[in-house]
This record gives sequence, structure tokens and C-alpha cells, in this order.
Amino acid sequence: MTWGPGQGTLIHDHAGMWCVEGVLLGQIEVQQFEIAERHGERFRFEHHGTLQAGTGSAGCLIPPHEYHLIRNPLPDQSSVTLHIYGGEMASCHVFEPLEGEWFKRSDRPLSYTI
Repeated sequence: MTWGPGQGTLIHDHAGMWCVEGVLLGQIEVQQFEIAERHGERFRFEHHGTLQAGTGSAGCLIPPHEYHLIRNPLPDQSSVTLHIYGGEMASCHVFEPLEGEWFKRSDRPLSYTI
């Protein structure tokens, strides 16, 4: 995946799949979260740390500890990452901010672009 300067994701999961992520170029910031509370499709998360990973670094996400956001913290340089999943991931859950500390979960279909 290629990340433009400052580009990133919302909090999301990997549909219950493990993942290994490596940084090929630049830098990536990964913020990890755990579910603190749930009411239907509304979630509240606790922040469980931030990782800064540079070129040559790798890390993993293993369910149920898979809730995270990822972004390129560099203001003037793109970053490139390689993501290897434990299967084909056709969709994931994305958590969109609501009022206060709450997030709404929605399904996000995924596809490949070339």
C-alpha cells in the first residue's frame, strides 16, 4: 500500500484475520485500540499504545487484538507498506466517530486496484 503524506485510516479491524505489516519505505504510525464498551453497533475504545515504524520494520495484528488505525506521519514524503493477511479479506469493519467517545461500526467491502 502507498500512503501519501499525512494519509491514514479510521479505526478498523481485519475481519478476524491475522496480519503482518512491514514498512518498505518511509514511516508508519499504528495506534492500537481495545473495545471498552459496546451497545449494538456503537463502540467505545481504549487506546492501547502507538507504534512508530520505519523502513525495515514489521509488526503483526492477531485477533482479538486487531483494532487499530494506521497513518503516514510524514508531512512531505510518501510511505510504502506490505500487508500479508491470513486469507482473502473481502470486507472489514470500519468505526466512524460519533458524539463523545463513541464510534459507529459499518461493514466496508474491499477490492484490489491496480
